[in-house]
Amino acid sequence: MVEPISTSAARPRITRPGEDAGLPVQGSAVSGASSAVSTAAGDSVSLSPTAAALPDELKSGPPVDLEIVAKIKEAIKEGKYPIDLEAITESLFENYLELVS
Repeated sequence: MVEPISTSAARPRITRPGEDAGLPVQGSAVSGASSAVSTAAGDSVSLSPTAAALPDELKSGPPVDLEIVAKIKEAIKEGKYPIDLEAITESLFENYLELVS
């Protein structure tokens, strides 16, 4: 079988247009230029020391194993990356059922 790329069990969620994205749906009352956010010249933002401090795991770089990413890129480039069509089909079908329900 194919090993998973990530250790995350979370799956991406399919969204409908305008859903969860904060974007207005076409034809809604909030569409057009009126939804643009304007800022005053005197606005300012400040972060607390806690918010400004990076977690320890991010100080050394992004939380991505660049070695694994390079291996996957190379396998894709060479056409040797394993594809589990059954898993892809199952995932697409589950997302479709979630979308239409």
